[in-house]
Amino acid sequence: MPVFSSRLLATCLLLVPAVLHGFPVFYMLSVSFKEAAEAYQFPPSLLPSHPVLSNYSDALHAAPLWQFMLNSLIASLGITVVQMLTSILAAYALARMEFKGRKLVLGFVVAMLMVPSEITIVPNYLVMVGAGLIDTHFALIAPFSASAFGIFLLYQFFSGVPRELEEAATVDGASRMRFLFQILVPVSMPAIVAFGVFSFVSAWNQYLWPLVVTQSTSMRTVQVGVGMFRSEQEATSWGMVMAATSILVLPSIALFVATQKQFVRGLVSSGAGVKG
Repeated sequence: MPVFSSRLLATCLLLVPAVLHGFPVFYMLSVSFKEAAEAYQFPPSLLPSHPVLSNYSDALHAAPLWQFMLNSLIASLGITVVQMLTSILAAYALARMEFKGRKLVLGFVVAMLMVPSEITIVPNYLVMVGAGLIDTHFALIAPFSASAFGIFLLYQFFSGVPRELEEAATVDGASRMRFLFQILVPVSMPAIVAFGVFSFVSAWNQYLWPLVVTQSTSMRTVQVGVGMFRSEQEATSWGMVMAATSILVLPSIALFVATQKQFVRGLVSSGAGVKG
């Protein structure tokens, strides 16, 4: 009985933050199916009395939502791929190679975790202007080519992989790059997937940098597009605004749901690696 009671208590405690985090998403979906009059009624209802799908079709015709999604997809995938590659290479060098100044470099990486990304906006913008790359997909991707969080996360995991595994591969004639990509990367896949999901969702949710570096509507990303759509439509129909928002957040939610187990396992195991 005490075990059952403790599990019940733990479940109840976990339900509280789950409900607090999940309710806004639930209410967003609920409003997206409401008629305009019902969306503005007070007190608001949790569920639509007469669900309608017209909000979704109207939202798709009112703004280039698919173009916003395509721009965000290109930028998010580009950032994710580049960050994963640079993080894997840097983490391997810091965790498995001995060179002068290694601890200093690692300390610099950890220090970068505490630097707000907003500090780099002006220097990055000036570089993009000087290179003539404003309002391009490259400008959305290039400033985020490396991730201190990704390097540190993978460093933690790579450090836990037994040295004997690399020594055996070296005896068999494997080079460092072959060991990295054919042995270490597959072994570390949970941590790599976890970082990949984190990187994609973070890139997908960016607002300030895409707002600064893009000028034309055809280059706007999801978050900027939602802001534009809201400013234009909120006085007309909150149902359309919530429908547009539901469409634009769907990819990031679907990605997290599809990789939830690997994401959690990667974060949990990154601190201990695969020792033992």
